[in-house]
Amino acid sequence: MMHNQQKRTDSFLFLSIIFACSVTAYYRQSILLGLIALYYFGMLVLKRQAFLCMICFVGLLLLSVRVSLSRTGNIQEGEYQGVVNVLPDTIKVNGDLLTFEAKSSAGKVIGRYTVYSETEKQQWRDRSVWGRKLLVKGFFSLPEKPRNRHSFDYSAYLASRSIIGTVHIEKIVGMEEADSGFSLAKVRAEVISSVQRIFPERSAAYINALLFGFKDHDFQEVRQMYRASGLLHFFTISGMHVVLFFKWFRGCFCRLGFTQKEMLLPMGVFFLVVIGICGGGISVWRAVLALSVTQVTTLYQQRLSASDHYGIVLTALLFVDPKVLLQTSGQLSLLMTFLIVMQRPIGLTWFWRCQFLTVLAAPVIVSLFYEFPLFGGFLTFVFLPFFQLVLLPACFVMFIAGTLFPTISGLIALFEGLLLLMEVVVGAVGGVSITVGAVPAGLAASCCLLSLLCYQKKRWLLVICFSLVVPIVFQKNRVLPTISYVDVGQGDSIVLQAEKNREVYVIDTGGSLSFPKENWQERKRQAAAESTLIPFLKGEGVRKITGLFLTHGDTDHMGDALALMKAIPVETLYLVPGSEQDHRIAKLLNELPKQTSVVWTTVGQVVGDFLQLQVLAPESGAGQNEDSLVIKTKVGDKTFLFTGDLEQAGEKKLIHDYPNLKVDVLKLGHHGSRTSTAPEFVAAIDPQFGIVSSGRNNRYGHPHEEVLETLVNQTVLRTDQQGMIQFIWSEKQQSFLIKTLLDYPID
Repeated sequence: MMHNQQKRTDSFLFLSIIFACSVTAYYRQSILLGLIALYYFGMLVLKRQAFLCMICFVGLLLLSVRVSLSRTGNIQEGEYQGVVNVLPDTIKVNGDLLTFEAKSSAGKVIGRYTVYSETEKQQWRDRSVWGRKLLVKGFFSLPEKPRNRHSFDYSAYLASRSIIGTVHIEKIVGMEEADSGFSLAKVRAEVISSVQRIFPERSAAYINALLFGFKDHDFQEVRQMYRASGLLHFFTISGMHVVLFFKWFRGCFCRLGFTQKEMLLPMGVFFLVVIGICGGGISVWRAVLALSVTQVTTLYQQRLSASDHYGIVLTALLFVDPKVLLQTSGQLSLLMTFLIVMQRPIGLTWFWRCQFLTVLAAPVIVSLFYEFPLFGGFLTFVFLPFFQLVLLPACFVMFIAGTLFPTISGLIALFEGLLLLMEVVVGAVGGVSITVGAVPAGLAASCCLLSLLCYQKKRWLLVICFSLVVPIVFQKNRVLPTISYVDVGQGDSIVLQAEKNREVYVIDTGGSLSFPKENWQERKRQAAAESTLIPFLKGEGVRKITGLFLTHGDTDHMGDALALMKAIPVETLYLVPGSEQDHRIAKLLNELPKQTSVVWTTVGQVVGDFLQLQVLAPESGAGQNEDSLVIKTKVGDKTFLFTGDLEQAGEKKLIHDYPNLKVDVLKLGHHGSRTSTAPEFVAAIDPQFGIVSSGRNNRYGHPHEEVLETLVNQTVLRTDQQGMIQFIWSEKQQSFLIKTLLDYPID
């Protein structure tokens, strides 16, 4: 009898799996997910579960209607003039750049607008008054695919949120009130703005993130620290602030003498308000739905297994947002909840459950972020009570006190001290992670399920094996000798990898040029390498860089060197003697991490064992273009030459010093500028390929037409057109595979 009851109580879980796989298979065009859904439906048919089959059929029909209602329209790229309805609680101000979400006639869009004065900037900071319809002129762009391997897929991110593209606003022609009625979005917008007016930057970032789910550029530094420590889930996917609010709400009504049944209506209103005020993210919806199911089943004395409870919540979430499993926050929130549910039957203490929770989730975490926080489980165990009992209540108290009594400077200073102390502790004990690399989603899911099965059988070593060892071994053994020209925009960065990452060398790091602005216009920026070079290296499983060569002192070649060194340890920095005369290289040497040694290059020097890089020039220099470090290497059957920003005079000297120099792949000097790539130089070295590393639509017009004419007999590959360019050597086939990330015709 108990066996049959357990079968019934597991029904909702299996139904939710069918729904989830069916909807996600539709969006991802995944045959595998579709087959999984068919398999589980076939099991229901074989077991003659007619009622469940009928529920499944009706549910899929309703979901198909929900999916069709969420479809968006299309706008052609190009000039745009139309009306956008601003969602005021999404407005983010970063220096003179303004971004927000808005509704257009074709669907939801991102609005980008550069404010022209400090007064206008302050007006936009008062978010609640901007719930308006704006008539704007500008241009519309579709989200671009990633330009480098392992980079953040912004196009997929927008698609998962049903955002069709970006309206770049050049002029606001007119405006009118969108709706004069009450709106929770306006209330949330006013609350966010009020917090930023009253509190210092750090306090405002924590209060807005933890209480109201609003995370702007002020939160980025906090995000990086907590992500490295494995505690970011407290801010993004836990929904624990909803649970805390609910406990307070329920406690108040119980003290007032309300029965469970009498609390249903105010509870429903409370949940709707929480969803609106907290931003309506997936974690908020999941927490609200989980609490709602618990309260209803308790009221009507219905017993549900934990797996059934999970299945009902997942099904409801699919109706709220059919794309929930396309979003990283949705994937992690539902994964962690599922693992907690599956952990419960095993009689371990809370401490060990925390440790194994992060280990069980490791394959999926690695597939998304390429690294695993080593002390994530321990820090979760330590800091969860602190967040629940101290930080969240403190944020709430500070918000109420700051709203009622804006001049509480002493209390604010105390709160700032608490936050600073917590950051120091987290920074000291956290931040240690294992870089694994990009693991395919199918392998990650398989490892996660296998480790969960081993966990339930208490095979602890097998849990660690499937969660960590298998992904690490898989990633390491898939790395072949590769030379990658990273698309860093208007700059240079080349990565050379030996088989299994036995050696990894980087030539230049790229970097963004900045131009003087007034203080109010200054934007908070991450190093460009944080979205280009560093994700690529981590996605490749690179735990340390054997050597970093900086060809000269230009910012677009070495501006992100320090950011790279902080993210991934660099054993040796190679510089041209005398290049320390350049103030940018001198500054870098003063800030160099302790583990990095400096080697001054000499002509003829050969660096590396598995990859042999030969220094051809110069003997010394002052870190300028004409002193660029020139390096040659041979991988497989091709010879590669890297020339930095070497100008024509340097190229002519090079072929004079090395009259027999022949090259298969030439990285063009100075991004394809006419100041480099002399015709006689090209004729002498006779390359098969010319690589141009330049930014898309760059202001310099690189590569210049004269250079392209010089290379009329060569195959030209350009990062501005093809994105990342890779030469991958196959020892088995004794040939190179040439890969470009963007599907653009090769000249």
